[in-house]
Amino acid sequence: MSDGSDYKLKCAKDCRVLSIQSHVVRGYVGNKCAVFPLQLHGFEVDAINSVQFSNHTHYSHFKGQILNSEQLFDVYEGLRLNNLHHYSHVLTGYCANESFLEKIADIVKEQKSLNPKLLYFCDPVLGDNGRYYVPEKLMPIFRDVIIPLADVVTPNQFELSQLTGMDIRSEADCLEAMRQLHSLGPKQVVVTSSDLSSDPDKIAVYGSTSLPDGSFDRYRFEIARLSGFFVGTGDVFTSLLIAWLHHCDNRIKCAVEKVLATIQTILRRTLTEAKALAGEGNVPDCGQVELRLIQSRDDILEPKLRIESTKL
Repeated sequence: MSDGSDYKLKCAKDCRVLSIQSHVVRGYVGNKCAVFPLQLHGFEVDAINSVQFSNHTHYSHFKGQILNSEQLFDVYEGLRLNNLHHYSHVLTGYCANESFLEKIADIVKEQKSLNPKLLYFCDPVLGDNGRYYVPEKLMPIFRDVIIPLADVVTPNQFELSQLTGMDIRSEADCLEAMRQLHSLGPKQVVVTSSDLSSDPDKIAVYGSTSLPDGSFDRYRFEIARLSGFFVGTGDVFTSLLIAWLHHCDNRIKCAVEKVLATIQTILRRTLTEAKALAGEGNVPDCGQVELRLIQSRDDILEPKLRIESTKL
């Protein structure tokens, strides 16, 4: 079926994802957000951690390690020596180290040489809400080295602005910036969040696919702006985008609608339970607003919420 509802029949046995991003022992961010949804959708996932922390960095304290390029290569080389390094998709997210990011580029290049049909999904994690939360020197590496290798890239509004050098104040600015990202190489660009909606109570999301004739298949999606600060939503977004683009035969409209429906449901459940734990009149703390990912497994497989989209 064209709407992706036959996904259980279509999930290919050869879908295997190499996911390189952050890991926390407690809570949900990075690989803790990406692996479970992909596995539910029938994908095999091999996860390499860019950082290993006790918990995400918005808590008062965190401990752990930031991996470097030598450690990344060591793990990947072990897979290679055992001929276990064959994938249909590569997914990358948070990275805090220049050499690590450059080594990711080497791995993606090798993966594409091994499998010309491999799809590389890049979440160019730089920052949000007007500020960086990784070293700014990573931005040129993303722009000049990583994104040209990507098939699908998922920046937020701030990241899109930084990668293109544009001050994005309107929908027209956003579409032009997305066009510029397409020109670097990616066939599909999804802006995962922006404040460009005419309704202050909504978040605007944009999806674009470049077509062979040089035109673009573009859509705007609007979702409710929920109160609270949530960590890990971008990681869930990109992992689910892999699954739903597969199920929806690579159609951006169908895939993003499914992804947003799932995330909205997860966030609503998280917010409801967090408020109950915090008590009336109290603001939930970091631990209380950890994403209710496991509790949302049925919605991850088949979201029931309907998301509206507008063709641009």
